[in-house]
Amino acid sequence: MATGASQNDIFSGSRPSLAKARAGSAGAPPDAWDWEKLDGHLRPRLVTVGVRRFGCTPEEAEDLVQDILEAVLVKRPRVRNAEGYLVSMFFNRCFDRVEQRNRQLTLETSLDAAATGADGADRLLTAFHVRGAFRRLTPGCRRLIRSYCVLRVSLAEAAAGSGCTVPAVWKRINQCIKRMRSCLDA
Repeated sequence: MATGASQNDIFSGSRPSLAKARAGSAGAPPDAWDWEKLDGHLRPRLVTVGVRRFGCTPEEAEDLVQDILEAVLVKRPRVRNAEGYLVSMFFNRCFDRVEQRNRQLTLETSLDAAATGADGADRLLTAFHVRGAFRRLTPGCRRLIRSYCVLRVSLAEAAAGSGCTVPAVWKRINQCIKRMRSCLDA
């Protein structure tokens, strides 16, 4: 587990400069927030946390901060605590970046292992069987498996695409994968 600053370290109320900045923004509508002060106050701290805790380069952390500030300025969300919202958005984007990096490393590692470990004919035969099992699924199952498992679409996006709730999509995906396994076993 990574150690370092937490969200509370970034915007704790013990700092006098932060207390002044918060005093003007608590409960204020988004138009009344002083974005320049928030940017000047949070940017160096967020960049430091991005580098130390999440392993980002300073340029990546700076880009993430810039992205969240642009998103907030465009959307103008109705939140009471702008600092907390910005910090939470930054942490979520950093977590997404770390997960993406881990997925990429896992994919590269598995592709390297697959390329060196299996004979070309074995891989071709396996692909032939998987493709045959995939063709035996219903079009709805094929669409869900393709979007969620192959294209890595989130469950929420898959639910929006199929017109049902997230739990229902999760259940359908699991049912479709079970059907595909049974097709592979047959």
